[in-house]
Amino acid sequence: MHKKNQDRKLFILLLFLSLFTFNQILSLTFIKKHVFSKNNNLIIKSFSNLFKINIKKNTILIFEPNTYHHECVPGYTKYFIDLGYNVDILIYFSGVESFCLFDNVNKIRLFTFNKLDEINSTSRKLSLIMKKYNYILVQTTNINKKDLYSNLNLFNINNSIFVFHDISLINKFYSQYLKENRIWTLGNFSKGLQVNPHFFYNTKIYPKNEKVRFFVTSSYKRNYTNLIESSYKLKKEKYNFEIIISGRTKIFNSNSIPKYLSDTYIFKHMIPYHELYEVIKSSDFIIIPFSPDNKLDILYKTILVTGSAQLVYGFLKPVLINREFADFYHFNEQNSLVYNNQNFYEIMKKAILLSNRDYIKLITNLHSVEKKIYETSINNIKKLLNKF
Repeated sequence: MHKKNQDRKLFILLLFLSLFTFNQILSLTFIKKHVFSKNNNLIIKSFSNLFKINIKKNTILIFEPNTYHHECVPGYTKYFIDLGYNVDILIYFSGVESFCLFDNVNKIRLFTFNKLDEINSTSRKLSLIMKKYNYILVQTTNINKKDLYSNLNLFNINNSIFVFHDISLINKFYSQYLKENRIWTLGNFSKGLQVNPHFFYNTKIYPKNEKVRFFVTSSYKRNYTNLIESSYKLKKEKYNFEIIISGRTKIFNSNSIPKYLSDTYIFKHMIPYHELYEVIKSSDFIIIPFSPDNKLDILYKTILVTGSAQLVYGFLKPVLINREFADFYHFNEQNSLVYNNQNFYEIMKKAILLSNRDYIKLITNLHSVEKKIYETSINNIKKLLNKF
């Protein structure tokens, strides 16, 4: 009898695990350890539960239909909570971990899906549920998903809001939403309402490390020559520092640097959110290696916003940035380390030698920038909400 019970339990366990892919099982482990351990009250359910739950008064639905930009969801959530709303979030299961540092969980519920087909197959039924929310925020508007938005009836719901991470796509969408302030952007562009999501946790100010740590994201077609040459020279001169490289792309990797720098560069590509956030928290500076000579980089002050800037604001880490891009992101000599292409070595050296007192002063001034962006964003949201 005992063996039969054991076999039955094993069969049930295998049946349960068969519902998940290997990556999803890993995600379950991460979420249990790094999300539930911090936020035992956080509600995470399958999206099918949306058809069963009671939607409270004054509730927003944030819908992220893509497998990326999950790190922005806590920022938008924070704005709506501060405005007195409850927030339901419809997101890929893999995106749940972006809330691993989020404290105020009493007003949020996460509903997850593993494939967009799950949403498409129930779109008509789901559209009826969406009508019950005060507002619906599509967190990354992808023009290739117009059919999905249409099936969910989002174009006919007056309280739907669309976030564009690339403003060049706005003209391919429904331009009348611009007049109604229902198109949001992350930057202060000529089109759309700026609402910048940069909240990750209640920020703490850390003293500068004895071994200075720089954090850099690996991005497509970015020029890292200045960084490599400057770090090579600084190491030759016996300065104490290290450089963490992270990001979704592995284009900049250990094969990109001389062997002499192999113990100076630490590559952490495609790491989960909890690890990424801890790496940033333990870093001293963020480097955004923009170059005015790179046409793709120029886009990050005309139609795009770099995610690295979100990390600077959200984690209060002083940034090393080219002067040609600094003003767009509200960075200057009082809150950042601004350089020209010719003096990148000097600015890295300055960062390493900066006293802790001057370092804290940069962070304090950077905090003022963050608060200004927060106030601009939440006031813009109020403009929209007052119209409905």
